[in-house]
Amino acid sequence: MGSQQKNQENHCNDGDFRFFKNAFLQGMVSLKLSPGALEQLQELDSLLRNAKLDKDSHSTTAGVVELDGKKYFLKRYNNRNLQRKLKNSVRQTRPFRVLRSSQLISAVGILTPEVYAALNYRRGLLIESSYLLSSFIESAKTANHFIERLAEKENFEDFAGKICQVLVKIHNTGIMHGDVKISNILIKYDGGSCELGLLDLDASHYYNNALSRRRRIRDLARLISSYFLSCKSRDLKVPGLDELIEYFAGRYHTVSGISLHGDRLIRRTEYLSKRVRK
Repeated sequence: MGSQQKNQENHCNDGDFRFFKNAFLQGMVSLKLSPGALEQLQELDSLLRNAKLDKDSHSTTAGVVELDGKKYFLKRYNNRNLQRKLKNSVRQTRPFRVLRSSQLISAVGILTPEVYAALNYRRGLLIESSYLLSSFIESAKTANHFIERLAEKENFEDFAGKICQVLVKIHNTGIMHGDVKISNILIKYDGGSCELGLLDLDASHYYNNALSRRRRIRDLARLISSYFLSCKSRDLKVPGLDELIEYFAGRYHTVSGISLHGDRLIRRTEYLSKRVRK
């Protein structure tokens, strides 16, 4: 393995992680993993075969697994053709990007699953597949689960304000989530209050400075279009798309002092509302 490739798999080697390598797997693992859990890393494919899968597609396979008596969420990124294997062998694979994004998001106080391992499975110089092991948060559900409640006026206003606070925090830190749809928003209720967080950082990108207006718009447009389509799919009463755009942009402006109003946000939201699933 060349120095560039090794650096890609060792770039998060801070006090909480260490470099891990066996005959085929290599990457970063959390020091919080028990010795028993580390031993079971040899059996990741077997664990997935026996798991109740949340997703099993050409690109990813994912589900809840148990390592040393504790539940985790395991995702495998499937490189099923030579072109994909070659690309991922010379660039940073998704688990390592997710690991870094999750660390940055957690550092600003936003709820997101903790990453415990980011690993590549190599045969020679080619990466056959990659793995992301993260926490399974049983006490939280996605916003999609509460969409009927969120469509009620009072709850909607509270949700819009809180999710804009979340977005402003990560955007100011230099993180673009990339896929802020309703099913990627965590809601954790604790008594009468709720905490919002973010799931699925596969499409995330992190930058050295706060996000540009254009990148902020991409996240906000995805959020608005997803909320609109999720409500429509359940025949829930929802304001028109124009009204939703103005409302979310207004809440974002209130929190951040940055105005995202304008044609770019409108065009992007309308495009996603027509072309992208909820």
